[in-house]
Amino acid sequence: MARPLADDLRRCVVRAVESGMTQVEVAETFGLGVRTIRRYLSRWRENGQFARGKFGGHKKHLLAAHAERVRQLVTAAPDLTLAALCERLAAQGIKVSTSALDRYLRATGLTYKKNAGRRRTTASRRAGGAKRLAS
Repeated sequence: MARPLADDLRRCVVRAVESGMTQVEVAETFGLGVRTIRRYLSRWRENGQFARGKFGGHKKHLLAAHAERVRQLVTAAPDLTLAALCERLAAQGIKVSTSALDRYLRATGLTYKKNAGRRRTTASRRAGGAKRLAS
């Protein structure tokens, strides 16, 4: 991903358009795309700033707004699977996928019942030893 351009270049671009140059001429002069020029102009016209917006960072979890409800569900019934937790959250009007719920629970340190489909207590696939080779 490309880095954002400096604020002084943005200022020069906006001033050039305001002085009467066309957007295509400004794009050729500064070696930028016309769409970039339009973005700079729209930001200037909307809020009067040359500065770039947020670049990079981390998104907050979808469930961060419902942290207390999730904590109550997990502490009330810690043996629920992810699918069961998702169903209970959906009943309260909070739609979330099992993967998003799993990421949120891991990030907050809350524990839940392991996935029943993994069958951790059974023997592994190769428990019987190597198969005989046909001679």
